Amino acid sequence: METTLADRLLGHLRRRLSAGVDYAEAPAPLSGGFDTTILAFRLSGAAAEWGRPLILRVMTRSDAGPRVLREVAVHEALVQAGFPAPRVLLYDTELAPLGLPFLVMERLPGETMWSDVARGKLRAILALPRRLAELQARLHRLGGEVLAERARVFGVDPETMSVKADVQRLHQRIAREGLKGLLPGAGWLVGNLPAPAQGEVICHGDFHPLNIMMDGGRVAGVIDWANAVIAEPAYDIAGLRTIALHVDPGMPVAARGAATVVRRLMVRRYTSVYRAAAPLETRNLAYYEAIRILSALTFAGERRPQAGNPWNAPHTVMRLVHAFERISGIRVSV
Repeated sequence: METTLADRLLGHLRRRLSAGVDYAEAPAPLSGGFDTTILAFRLSGAAAEWGRPLILRVMTRSDAGPRVLREVAVHEALVQAGFPAPRVLLYDTELAPLGLPFLVMERLPGETMWSDVARGKLRAILALPRRLAELQARLHRLGGEVLAERARVFGVDPETMSVKADVQRLHQRIAREGLKGLLPGAGWLVGNLPAPAQGEVICHGDFHPLNIMMDGGRVAGVIDWANAVIAEPAYDIAGLRTIALHVDPGMPVAARGAATVVRRLMVRRYTSVYRAAAPLETRNLAYYEAIRILSALTFAGERRPQAGNPWNAPHTVMRLVHAFERISGIRVSV
């Protein structure tokens, strides 16, 4: 009989915790995670910290051990600094336990910040820009050295968490996927990397409402720190702006024009609230937006796009191509 992932996890937990550990709730798949397998589960017969709802995130690549260490360092830095993020309880960079590198962490309660917006609740829609801006400004009060110090503890070079490394990884990914039409854009990013215009902080790298958990009207925490970077705040702001202005929510054609106006108004409101809460230097904002736009185009052009990919609709690709050209003067294609 073939051993399942759930069986291998339970065996590993029994070896690490105690032989009496069992599942109170067997691992069940959760949505999300384009490049990880995410399962929710609960244990019985374990210490109190292990008795709460838990998440298993299994990497899809066997060489993802360094990524696991990066994520553990990020979570430890955030938890120690008092920022709301799940605590990692167990991780392994080796293949032996589950067949791929993995992390086990706390499962935050509640629903995503987007849930009430998707239900059409007016209060949630109106509050969205303010909530996002205030929480992101809170994150950006954590200096980059806070994360760099934890990274070193786990043997991670902080330079791998830099914007330069992020751009290099994007260039390598584009080349690996054979996306020749995007290579001129990747070359432009490499050749035009700016010096930071503001002090570097911890940046989430994919900050948006689907990565923020709400419980009873309060922020339970922020999840999905795989893309965390040490950079100036504008790097993170650019990511949210790119998502807010360009992602495809499946809107009917007739509603897209009005939706674009609403998007711009909400981004303007978000920026205003953020500036009231924290300093923001925007000199390099357009360059950082170009990074996120080219990354989105890479998602759209990959040979095996993931289900639910929000970037691969033809009209979205066209908008992204034109936006990248406005910033860089480079015409790319997917």
